[in-house]
Amino acid sequence: MKKALYKFHFDCGKNGKLYGLFLADENKVKELIESKRNIYFGQVLGEKSEVMGPIEENDLTFITNDEKVIAVVEYYDMENGFNPFDYDIVNDDDLKDSDDT
Repeated sequence: MKKALYKFHFDCGKNGKLYGLFLADENKVKELIESKRNIYFGQVLGEKSEVMGPIEENDLTFITNDEKVIAVVEYYDMENGFNPFDYDIVNDDDLKDSDDT
């Protein structure tokens, strides 16, 4: 499991954008993209914004997997902003249930 540094940029249309810089296992990032699962960020852009969606390849920029850089980022706690791994995965069934109410 090799850690890498990623830049996150999630376009939410007219509501705004989510940005982040985070460390994650390269394989887990690949799995997240391929799974096309919806990530639920909540109302992070204001009341009733309900931000969610699948993480696509163009939402992430691979920065580096250099061990020295990773060590510096960890030591100085330089991760910031949004990390899609910190949020819940919403199943398609959950979305259907909320539409029925």
